[in-house]
Amino acid sequence: MLNTLQKLEFKTPHISDYSKIITFLEPFAKGSMSCEITPMTLLIWKNYYHQKIAFFEDMMFVSLGENSEIFLLPFANDMEKAVNILKDYTKALNQPLVFLGAEGIRLDIFNSIFCEEFSQIESRDDFEYIYLTEKLKTLSGKKFHSKRNHISAFSRAHQWSYETLTPKILPEVFKMADRWTEEMKQITEDIKSIEVENAALKEYLPHMKELNLLGGCIRVKGEIVAFTFGSPINSKVFDIHVEKALPEFRTAYSLINREFIANELSSFEYVNREDDMGLEGLRKAKLSYHPDILLKKYVIKEL
Repeated sequence: MLNTLQKLEFKTPHISDYSKIITFLEPFAKGSMSCEITPMTLLIWKNYYHQKIAFFEDMMFVSLGENSEIFLLPFANDMEKAVNILKDYTKALNQPLVFLGAEGIRLDIFNSIFCEEFSQIESRDDFEYIYLTEKLKTLSGKKFHSKRNHISAFSRAHQWSYETLTPKILPEVFKMADRWTEEMKQITEDIKSIEVENAALKEYLPHMKELNLLGGCIRVKGEIVAFTFGSPINSKVFDIHVEKALPEFRTAYSLINREFIANELSSFEYVNREDDMGLEGLRKAKLSYHPDILLKKYVIKEL
């Protein structure tokens, strides 16, 4: 048991770990649609979900919770070996082994080996919302009538322009993000997520090129009123990490979503807009775009 504890040294991920994380995630990215395959998901939310990483041989482990109470399925070619390492690790700490697993090849492999040793319960708050890029780019059809109305109303009320996010305009983006954060703190209970997200975008957006980030913004009378950014999961699926519009320009959410996808993401087949964190308003907003795939996630507990 002691040897297992020595093998796995969990630490909070840092931007300096990006290239190493990528080498472990890339073999599993092809064919995946889950945002857990993107390094940025780990980095952006590390101070909210207390995510930590550990490397051992050709395996990467990810834990969540202040005391590593739950794990993502291991990123390892030998799933059986990796899970058994975690069994020893959690047993040495006298805690149960619990995973959060997304639908896909890694979960299928896990189930083929360990299905009789673990129970699985759907975790609805962690389901990921995935959409056809073409659908979000055109917003055609009756289902998107309200979205087109929002954009039309915004266009009648404001002279706007779209602009690709570049390092040059980041000071303006950060200024808008600070304003958004302060205004939202007055009307939401989840202040921590807002503050963590704001700190993260300031930490990572200055390194857009190195982190493979793409973004865009909407200007009204020269002022940035909405912006978004994300990174690829693979050549077919793009993951949107952050999307913001000032409260007084709420209908700009429909606009920034459409314009960013139309201008930057035409080469991708799908867009992943991540989970809703169990927040009613966020769930309603993501369902309003009629996801083509609701990627299920499960809490998987050792029996």
